[in-house]
Amino acid sequence: MAEIQIARIDYRLIHGQVVTKWMKAYPAKRIVIVDTELAQDDFMDDIYAMAAPAGTKVDVVETDQAKSFLEGTKGSVFLLFKNVESCFEAFSDGVIFSKLVVGGIPTDAGKALVYSSIYMSASEYEKLEKISDTGIQVILQSTPDDSYAELSKIKEKL
Repeated sequence: MAEIQIARIDYRLIHGQVVTKWMKAYPAKRIVIVDTELAQDDFMDDIYAMAAPAGTKVDVVETDQAKSFLEGTKGSVFLLFKNVESCFEAFSDGVIFSKLVVGGIPTDAGKALVYSSIYMSASEYEKLEKISDTGIQVILQSTPDDSYAELSKIKEKL
């Protein structure tokens, strides 16, 4: 079974902050991206593999296969989701993690700025709240060096 160091939602997936900050704060031998659409795009899979730190394996798995993939994986894992929906689907399918850090979520119709560069809809908040209600710590934080907000503190912004 994989040892999930941290789970993070960030629409940019593997980028400078993940490589230089998050991977140092939560070292892992493997990055697992859970995203059904991306799992079907071999070209983008290769791009993300090249963007990862040297020596770090990158796997992109479909949301409905995340649990079985992680159960069959050994070693430390940095778990990445492109959006709240993918995270919630994987969680609902039985993917377990102890901490979820919500990072970059872009603006869109029906979303409000809730913290730093994080935009969220009421529906996304409800999904994250369901995750939080199980005892998983859910925070909003851009980088490990930045201050963070607990999920419950941003509800009034929606």
